[in-house]
Formats: sequence, C-alpha cells, structure tokens
Amino acid sequence: MLEVATNVFVSPRMSPRVRERVWTVMSEWHLHEPRGSVVMVWRDLNAVGGVGVANLGEPSRELIEADGMWLVRRRATATRTAL
Repeated sequence: MLEVATNVFVSPRMSPRVRERVWTVMSEWHLHEPRGSVVMVWRDLNAVGGVGVANLGEPSRELIEADGMWLVRRRATATRTAL
C-alpha cells in the first residue's frame, strides 16, 4: 500500500480477502488503543455510489446518503454563542 499523505494509505488492487484481513488487524489494534478513528473505503458496485465504507471510532466527518451518492459534512464540535 502506498502512503499518499500522513496515515492515508491506498491500494487500487486490494482483493476482498486482503481487505478483510487488513480490517481485522485494524479492528484488533483499535480495541487495544481506541483513540482516533479508522476509515476504510473501497469500490463496491452494490453499495451507495459504488463505494463501500467502514469505520472504527468517531470520524471527524459524517457521511450522508443523498440521491444515491455520499455527501460529507463535518461533525459539530461545539455550540456557538451569539455576540
């Protein structure tokens, strides 16, 4: 897998079996150190927008399905007060 940015890894030809094994290992690691989040994205023609998504922990962004595709929005962190 190629690290295209800090802690962002890509593999355009990862088989489903290898992807499942990587996810199993990441899940076990996350159980022992449950900080941060892990998001895995892969091509899945039967899923919304042709993209399969799995995550561990609380990602900083939320995926919302709209009209057969995924939209991404940041999670609210705090309530803003009026000045």
